[in-house]
Amino acid sequence: MRLLIVSLCLIISLSNYAQESKRITELQQKLEKATTAKAKLKALEKLWQITAYDNTESAIKYANQAIKLAQENNLKLQTARAYERLGIAYSNISEYSKSNDAYLSAIKLHQELNKPRFVSSLIMNQAINFKDNAQYDSAIHYMNKSESYMNRENYCCKDDTLLEINLHSIKATIYMEQGKYLSSLDNAIIAADISKQLNDSIQYADNLVLIGNNNQALGNNDIAIQYLKEGMKIYKITEDTYYECNTAKDIGALYSGKFPIERDSAEFYLKRAIDLSKAIKVPLLQVQSLNEYGELLLKEKDLIKAKQIFSESELITDVIRDEFSLGRIKLGMGRIFFLEQNFEDAESRTKAALDIFNRIKVLPQTIVSQKQLSDIYKAIGNYRKSLEAHESYKQLSDSLYNKEKSLKFDELQASFDAEKKAAEIRFQNEKIKSLNSKAENDKLTKTLYIIGIVSLLTVLGLLYFGFKQRIKKNRIAREKQEEIYKKEIEFKKKELATQTLHLVQKSTFIQELKENLEKIKKSPELFKVEFRRIVMLLRKQNAEDKDWEVFKSYFSEVHNNFDKKIKSIADDITEKEIRLASFLRMNLSTKEIASMLNVLPDSVLKSKYRLKKKLQLDKDTDLNEFLNTL
Repeated sequence: MRLLIVSLCLIISLSNYAQESKRITELQQKLEKATTAKAKLKALEKLWQITAYDNTESAIKYANQAIKLAQENNLKLQTARAYERLGIAYSNISEYSKSNDAYLSAIKLHQELNKPRFVSSLIMNQAINFKDNAQYDSAIHYMNKSESYMNRENYCCKDDTLLEINLHSIKATIYMEQGKYLSSLDNAIIAADISKQLNDSIQYADNLVLIGNNNQALGNNDIAIQYLKEGMKIYKITEDTYYECNTAKDIGALYSGKFPIERDSAEFYLKRAIDLSKAIKVPLLQVQSLNEYGELLLKEKDLIKAKQIFSESELITDVIRDEFSLGRIKLGMGRIFFLEQNFEDAESRTKAALDIFNRIKVLPQTIVSQKQLSDIYKAIGNYRKSLEAHESYKQLSDSLYNKEKSLKFDELQASFDAEKKAAEIRFQNEKIKSLNSKAENDKLTKTLYIIGIVSLLTVLGLLYFGFKQRIKKNRIAREKQEEIYKKEIEFKKKELATQTLHLVQKSTFIQELKENLEKIKKSPELFKVEFRRIVMLLRKQNAEDKDWEVFKSYFSEVHNNFDKKIKSIADDITEKEIRLASFLRMNLSTKEIASMLNVLPDSVLKSKYRLKKKLQLDKDTDLNEFLNTL
């Protein structure tokens, strides 16, 4: 079985390698034959796309070639995009410092080109690099910097809202990895609310799952299960099988961890996760699901079946080389041998698990391994070693408890400070509201007084003018002249009313915006609350964004009714999917599309997968080539 799995993986890898090598050769030939800088840059971009995640060394080479070529031809935008690709390539091999330097070069160019969305998005990429490097404070600093830049640029359209969702989702993930579950929960709830209002079901599901995971970490398992189930339903409806599988695994683990264990529910969801992981051929998810199921069976003392499950998981783990999963298997098998009183095998498996968890620095699993080792030594009568293992177990447990306690105290203190500040803000807002109301009344009185005087002077002027006209001209001419003046006056009144209303509205808007900015200046901690209020003001002031409709009409004319053609293939296709298809028809890269739509590249890849499925294309058909034929 093990030989068969290895052989199958090797055959698939060789087939994919052959296809990619052929494509690379074709593009290199195109690059050599290209006569213009832009054509060469397009070929270099496609070469980078093919090698970005499989051959990073080549991807870096292609990105640097593109940078040099774009700089020589003074193409700022293409230079910036090439720096972005260089940053992504370095990030893929964990060269975070070089990646952030490349992102910084791209940011400077985008600032010169006045491309604020690209700037905000790239600052987020820098934050993600810090997160992946476990520099969480720096990651949060850069996320706040990105949020500040968004606010300064007065974002107001739908794409900016998507960027805001991503910002809060990433902050939630960073806080969760720090163990700051309350802060993570707060950001996840904000992201979920916005994505629900925007009818973005995938983003909504992702944040529901994030809320569930935070509740699980806080010990609210029943609440966590509710959120995870709701997210899983959306994944099932949208046929997002990978995340449906992952969520089913988490739900099964929660049911398994309850006291008393709800075996039927746990078994149902874990078997569902195992079946889905096999269907989509994701070995790591399959191993994780099998391990959860094995641990459930072990808790229920179903040792024979648990051993079978762990053995099946171990075969796959030997191929994918996931150390954490291997450690769980060793620990589980050690527990089974202990219960079977096979203490020699129990000791060797548990020691192997302990070595793995110490090496990869997973403290909770290290603690469990030490406790199990202490129990084994006690059972065989080696009390000295049992005591040593038990003392290590107690020391590590106390360390973990103190760390968690400190984190919870810090979060509660931060929460208390935030509530205190919020109460002060509410009091100040009421005071300001009262003063504003008084100022408005005074302003209205003065306005009415001025209007009265102007109206009186206008009437007197008209009477005097009419009197002069009656003297100079006959009755018929006078009536005609009066009619003309009446029409002119009526028009002027309407125009005056319109301009007056516009000025009042504009003055009110500016005043309110100024007050909100003054609040932020005086109290930076109010940034999040006041930011939302400012965004709402800006949305009221600006007209509805028609850019997509204009783009679609022009695109349809140039590309022979592209939207009608694609709707004839899939009549249930959405506007969002037509937009993605249009960008793909323009041969934009995944990263470029992600930047334009203000989403993560993973979201674009998922959307491409769903679009291909909706267009009923088989696995061998390239989506870009198909769209180019329409």
